[in-house]
Amino acid sequence: MTDLVQEIAELKRQVHILTEREKIREVLQRYARGLDRHDLELEQSAFWPNAEISYGTLSERRDAFIRWGNETHALYTARHEHHLTTQTIDLDLDGEVAHVESYVIYLLREKDEKNTMVGGARYIDKLERRHGEWRIALREFLPDILFRANSIFAGEFALTRCPPSGEGRWDRSDLSYQRPLAPRAKGAHVEPEGTPQT
Repeated sequence: MTDLVQEIAELKRQVHILTEREKIREVLQRYARGLDRHDLELEQSAFWPNAEISYGTLSERRDAFIRWGNETHALYTARHEHHLTTQTIDLDLDGEVAHVESYVIYLLREKDEKNTMVGGARYIDKLERRHGEWRIALREFLPDILFRANSIFAGEFALTRCPPSGEGRWDRSDLSYQRPLAPRAKGAHVEPEGTPQT
């Protein structure tokens, strides 16, 4: 009987660890999605209001940082994507703190449509669980790689290849918010002659 009690306790511990790790991953995914859609509410939900976020010489609280990020992306880019890849989650099971390292690959299509900047960096985050909810309390951004490449993707290309949806949008009219996702009308997409297949 003692073995069974211990086995159940161990299973509960493992489920707890997996559950908390998944909650932490969801926080970071909310931030990346909110950033790429300029969704203020979604971005804010990833950070505690008093969170401090540092990018190089810039160090701001949550709302000022989000405002700066959205304005900077809107000023210099036509589109951008942030992809989270390798993650290490150091979870303090006895407390309410987790330290997370997330690799990020980001693509920034410049306003002139001629170039795309591609970068690699890491988010070094301290998350705190308050009242059962995980959010980022402290972030350091560590850039590793950045280069510029010629871009063949332009708004016209998106409209040609992806009608009727066209390009993504920086608000909740973006296709990803549509619930339920509806099928296209029959015949809505006609491939133009000579369009290269990808």
